[in-house]
Amino acid sequence: MKKIPKLHSISHYVAATMLVFAVSSAVLSILIVAATALSSYTAVRRTLESQIKGGLEEHYFSQRFDRYGETFDEAAQQFVNHFEITGVEVWVLDRERNIAASSAGTAGDTTTDMPDYDRALESPDRHGFWNGNFRGDPVYALSYILDLPGYENAAVRLLHPLTDVNENLLKIGLLTALIWLLFNSLLLLFGRMILRWVREPIAQVSAVTAKIAEGDYDQRIPLPPVRNEIYQLSEDINNMAEQVALAEKMKMDFVSTISHELRTPLTAIKGWGETLLQKKDLDGDLTRRGLSIIIEESARLDHLVEELLDFSRMQNNSMALRSENIDVLAELDDVVFLFHERAARKGVELISKSPEEPAPMAGDPARIRQVFINLLDNAFKHTPQGGSVTVSAQCGPEEELRVTIQDTGCGVDEKDLPHLTEKFYKASTSTKGSGIGLAVVSEILKAHDCALELESAVGKGFTVHITFPLQKK
Repeated sequence: MKKIPKLHSISHYVAATMLVFAVSSAVLSILIVAATALSSYTAVRRTLESQIKGGLEEHYFSQRFDRYGETFDEAAQQFVNHFEITGVEVWVLDRERNIAASSAGTAGDTTTDMPDYDRALESPDRHGFWNGNFRGDPVYALSYILDLPGYENAAVRLLHPLTDVNENLLKIGLLTALIWLLFNSLLLLFGRMILRWVREPIAQVSAVTAKIAEGDYDQRIPLPPVRNEIYQLSEDINNMAEQVALAEKMKMDFVSTISHELRTPLTAIKGWGETLLQKKDLDGDLTRRGLSIIIEESARLDHLVEELLDFSRMQNNSMALRSENIDVLAELDDVVFLFHERAARKGVELISKSPEEPAPMAGDPARIRQVFINLLDNAFKHTPQGGSVTVSAQCGPEEELRVTIQDTGCGVDEKDLPHLTEKFYKASTSTKGSGIGLAVVSEILKAHDCALELESAVGKGFTVHITFPLQKK
């Protein structure tokens, strides 16, 4: 048996999907942490900016100078003492960049780099910001240049520690990473479940279809418990297998039937040919009888071969029609006349009832005759001696002709009626015939826009109704 390959494509598809989700969620997590950090630092910056009111510092220093006669250093110390911001260190720098006063208690020269102060000197709005490490701790610094005559480049500097902010950001980052790991773990688990739910049933479908392809039409796919796409696929394949098995059986029955149908006339022809050849003194009656049987069996073979050719044309959609104006009732009467001798020979009563007026329509006369011949041939095959075959025709009110062929034969089960016009189908393998006669009849009638109805019951005979569309008079 053909080895079933592993379904790598599904694994790759699921793995690729999971990778896309993992990368996307990682990028989203990084963006969330970055946005949180930016928001936190922006909040710190706005807090520092809110402490520096436009003109407040200059007004404070001018008041200390004018009203109290204080020096710059004295005014700076008073500013620091009154400028209370929880957790924020306040410096006042003089024009020479020295610390005049500090909330941390440090004053004097400073050699500390102050990027925020340098930026404030170059900024038109006299503000400068800097984010970095100071004394080993992360800080956010804001320098504001004071506009005081005689004290150019003096400034107020605020230092906001970022330790708590960074710790919160670290916690948010760790929590986001934990959520990302949990999400991807669940995604991995879900992916494995998808592979199990999808891959195993598909592998089972592949294995069963491989066996069906090898000719084991009894194989069936177990249906999954959930009615989903795989359930529908499995059900469709099972139905297909049943149809293929049925078609295979019908084909084998057809081959068997055709072999039998060919063997019988060939045996008769061969037997009578050898009889006539071996006879030294040919008797006239015997010769006529032998030749009559040979001709009859040859005609039977010719009819069978014609049916096979018609079936081949039907399969290839190449059944040609020669359309012309015909009289359907005239064709029917000719065919009924041909069967009178057969009816007498078999002991079956042939009854014909048809109107006298013509029934014109456009069609192929040879094909219409073939329809009547096939249907009457079937009727005589299934009607025992002493039975009857009735052919009747009646013109309808809507420019149509309804022809009915009814026999008193064995009939067929009602469950077989829908399948009688299918290729190779035979309600009983014990009856003569190829099993394609009614299929050919159905195709011919469809090509002529005619309706075909079948009625039957076991033991009550068989009835065929044909409705022909007539030309308007």
